[in-house]
Amino acid sequence: MVRARTVVRGVVGLAVVAAVGLTFPPLWLLVDEWAKPPASALPALPDGARVVAEDMGCGSGGCWRELTVDAPDGMSGEELAAEVMPEGETSAFQGVLDLRRVVTGVMDTGAGSARFYVGYDRLVD
Repeated sequence: MVRARTVVRGVVGLAVVAAVGLTFPPLWLLVDEWAKPPASALPALPDGARVVAEDMGCGSGGCWRELTVDAPDGMSGEELAAEVMPEGETSAFQGVLDLRRVVTGVMDTGAGSARFYVGYDRLVD
């Protein structure tokens, strides 16, 4: 009987460790305010457009990436913003284990460029 009790304790202990190991990373992602999505989270740019500057901004809700994109020849900043983000701000979930949503949008536009932001919107703030 002692052997069965030891096996049961071992299995329960392993189950607890596995549960904590699978739960902690998604919870940490929810509260990591310094995390920023990669620049590749921005929707596809039209041919000829290129990222010319990348900055970081932070506020009370977390941090985000700011991308300045030069428009292709013959396209204004407003047209570039409308082509890249036709629906305005968008958000999409990362996956089952990552409960953050990637939020992208337009910050402002200029004569031949547009500034976009890419950040996380967390379920827990």
